[in-house]
Amino acid sequence: MGGHKFHGDPSRLDNPKRREIFPIEALIEAIGELGESIAVADLGCGTGYLTIPLAKHLNGKGIIYAVDINPDMLEILREKAGGLKNIETLKSEENSFPIHNSTIDVSFMLTVFHELDDPDKFLMEIRRISKPFHKIVVIDWNQVQGEMGPPLHERIPEGEVIGFFKKRGYALIKRFEPSRFAYGLVFCVPTCKPLDRAWS
Repeated sequence: MGGHKFHGDPSRLDNPKRREIFPIEALIEAIGELGESIAVADLGCGTGYLTIPLAKHLNGKGIIYAVDINPDMLEILREKAGGLKNIETLKSEENSFPIHNSTIDVSFMLTVFHELDDPDKFLMEIRRISKPFHKIVVIDWNQVQGEMGPPLHERIPEGEVIGFFKKRGYALIKRFEPSRFAYGLVFCVPTCKPLDRAWS
């Protein structure tokens, strides 16, 4: 893993073709019913493709933590967000997020999983920042070649992602297909194994 990290024109992250592949409505629906004061982490948020519409969707019911390793992306996001008050932009390291323990209800990983150098460390950090019961939404590229996306050999098959999370104590509660080029998975954590590197 970790073969393909996005480096290029940020405008590519928010263009009509990408919206066909990852339609915003389908991604937001994955979050399910909204509780009061919900806290959502958009991990690898880029320029706010998901962050901004999700913040509008929450409409005062919660906060979005927009997390990215690239400060230039976060600056663009802040400019685009305008007067939205429920977005907090945070510069992170890949496996270290500046968020307090037990804060997050839902974490989004939009085209992030295939980029991870160490998925176990990344998941451990999600577990640290998340409440005991939480959801993780994974949206990534299918094994279908199109005009966008990483090379096929760098994409992680849906079944492999499901196996990764199930092996670490998560239950798959929803599968959806944003388009034929992408898959969507929602996991929750009814019972979790300890936070350590002893997963096998």
